[in-house]
Amino acid sequence: MEVVYQGNVATDGSTKIFCTTSSLNITNIIINNFTSNYVFNFNRFKNDEPLVTVPIYELSLNAGDSIQDTNSYILYTFNYIQFISDVPGTTYYIKATLET
Repeated sequence: MEVVYQGNVATDGSTKIFCTTSSLNITNIIINNFTSNYVFNFNRFKNDEPLVTVPIYELSLNAGDSIQDTNSYILYTFNYIQFISDVPGTTYYIKATLET
């Protein structure tokens, strides 16, 4: 089943997308901030013992710059991704497929 997640990226690291089914295949991510220069961080977490953090990328961008990431990121049950922006107003759009 195809799903879309969208919203504002928090500055405190609380923007997280969890896999609550057997898998979540993220196929498109769009990030932008039209009003401010910003630093964007993308991390992936594997729910192992202990929790494994995998930094994907950190980018410094100008106001109006966008990221379009079409890499495939597959998350399994209770794994998640995290977005962080250093300024308010950064938005995200994610297109993914849920497998039950």
